[in-house]
Amino acid sequence: MDHHFIEREEGFALHYLEWKPAFKNNSLPVICIHGNLTNGRMFRWIGEKLSQGRWGKPRRVISIDIRGCGDSGLPETGFTIKHLASDIDAVLQHTGIEKAHFISFSRGVPNTVQFALDYPSKIKGFVVGDYPAKSFVMKKDWVDNLIARYKVHQTWEELYLSISPNQEISREEFAERKEEFYVKKEDGIHARVHKDLPMKLQMDSEDMDLTHGLEQIEGPVLLLRGEEKGTLINEEGVQEFRRYHPSLKEEVIAGSGHFVFDPKEQTESIFKSYFAGLI
Repeated sequence: MDHHFIEREEGFALHYLEWKPAFKNNSLPVICIHGNLTNGRMFRWIGEKLSQGRWGKPRRVISIDIRGCGDSGLPETGFTIKHLASDIDAVLQHTGIEKAHFISFSRGVPNTVQFALDYPSKIKGFVVGDYPAKSFVMKKDWVDNLIARYKVHQTWEELYLSISPNQEISREEFAERKEEFYVKKEDGIHARVHKDLPMKLQMDSEDMDLTHGLEQIEGPVLLLRGEEKGTLINEEGVQEFRRYHPSLKEEVIAGSGHFVFDPKEQTESIFKSYFAGLI
């Protein structure tokens, strides 16, 4: 896993992760887009398996930290959905990638569809993670709640004891995945998202129906949705995808809510089947 930074015109460094294929071939790369308050490391297990050829030919995988998330900086302004889509384009230009398959999670889905509208003919396949092709105004209560809950933990043990009752995560899984979502700094352990990001996103958020942008996406579309409470796409949202892509394949992840990309045997089987048939 390699780290790269791009200086953006707004005066911040945009970070992305790269997994290089086990051997050179002509398979298209994969671009991964996370949701608002996660980061590119959530796709680490996918990047490792795709690049190693576990699911067909080895592929180059790029996972982007959208501004304010992961190791990317936080500009003073510029948080409309078009700004977020421009971060995707900046990485593609920097890497020389002209066409790719995309995997997007949560609010990364409308960011990707906006990218398809602004930069047509670049997406040749789309894995959708539990979210409609729409953008919504973010409520101030949501921001206030996140700010109130933001806490700097002094030890990894303190952090584990804080999150384990709600997330039901074992110590072994926590030890393996903790640095995907948290980072240790001089004053303690922080979430890998800037504390001020929710406020900036809320100020620039708006209601937008982007489903017409699905016309700009070529190739197969795979939609993963949760089975339990917490899923963020309903049957109407699924049918909107199907209207533009009649061959849409929908998969319901057993025992999952919104986080449909967590490493599971079922999820891995779905990805293996999907990527094995792609160029």
